[in-house]
Amino acid sequence: MQSNEPSVDDTAQIPATEDAASASADEGKSQEPSPSQGETQGQDKTQDQKARPKSRRRVIVRRTAKTVVGLGVVLAFLALGDRWAVLYAENVAASEAQKALHLRAAPEVHIDGFPFVATALTGDLDHVEVNIPDISAGPVSVAQVKANVDDIHIDGLPTSVKGVVLGKVRGDVFLDFEDLNREVGASQIHLTPGREKNTVDARGDIPVGGTQMQVRARGEVQRVGDRGVALTVSGTRLVIPGVLTYTPGKGGGLQLAAPAAGKVDEGDFKQTTGQRLVPGRMMKGKVLDTLIDHPALLKPAGIDPSLLKGLQKTQEPKVAEAMEFSAELPKDMPGDLGLRDISVRKDGIAVQLTGTDVPVG
Repeated sequence: MQSNEPSVDDTAQIPATEDAASASADEGKSQEPSPSQGETQGQDKTQDQKARPKSRRRVIVRRTAKTVVGLGVVLAFLALGDRWAVLYAENVAASEAQKALHLRAAPEVHIDGFPFVATALTGDLDHVEVNIPDISAGPVSVAQVKANVDDIHIDGLPTSVKGVVLGKVRGDVFLDFEDLNREVGASQIHLTPGREKNTVDARGDIPVGGTQMQVRARGEVQRVGDRGVALTVSGTRLVIPGVLTYTPGKGGGLQLAAPAAGKVDEGDFKQTTGQRLVPGRMMKGKVLDTLIDHPALLKPAGIDPSLLKGLQKTQEPKVAEAMEFSAELPKDMPGDLGLRDISVRKDGIAVQLTGTDVPVG
């Protein structure tokens, strides 16, 4: 009878089979292909290729930054050099203008345009501003001359400068009232704008017969030729407020204010002078002479006889001339440069200065 239990040999073979399978699996693993040297080098090359664009970008950025900084430095030096050239040209122009116009101080010159050097070498400049202070113009001083010059052509560049032509000149010649008040011959005269166009009111004080009288006059500003301006005075009146007003010259006469006229005996006044006394009405003819001969008539009004004698000696031309003035630009002004329109402003008198194609130098 046969037994069902495995034999010794069979039991011995089972582990052997498992070991063989395990060994076969390990062998299969060991037989899998490992990365070759070529594949490893390929991977390194790929990594290098990825790193190179980043490195190149950094280099480009650094070079660009250096270029921009360098360009900025160059432009800064060019701008600085151009500015120095402008300052030099402005100083030379100011010095030459001072010599040509015999000025006490150099004018202010401002040259527009950038780049100046490149523009100047072409021989043309667009715009220049000139400010000339304090010019002696005869009996008075011109407070200021402001001018704008356009289209300037420099002849002879780049080899040498032969001359300059100012295409268009426009500006103002200004006479300051404060300066005129100091320079006008009459004492304590003040000029202010008048009500009508190109007129000036003159106010001040002058002594007459030992009495200070107010001067009231009207002046008219006129252009004299192409280089001069003058103030002529008319309608001069001498006033003691509340007492009397005297208008010297032809067509003038004496008039008493209401407060003073009310103190005078009207009957005696008419009998002596032959004229009726009306407050504010001008008494013409020889009334002043009669009153000087009869000082008692105006004594109740407090009018001193010496004042009447002083008024008798006052003449219209002398009073007016004391407040008049004239000013004139230098005679050797180049080209057609001259004065045009007149305007009276709050602080002075302005006369327009114009000229075209004005040669200088």
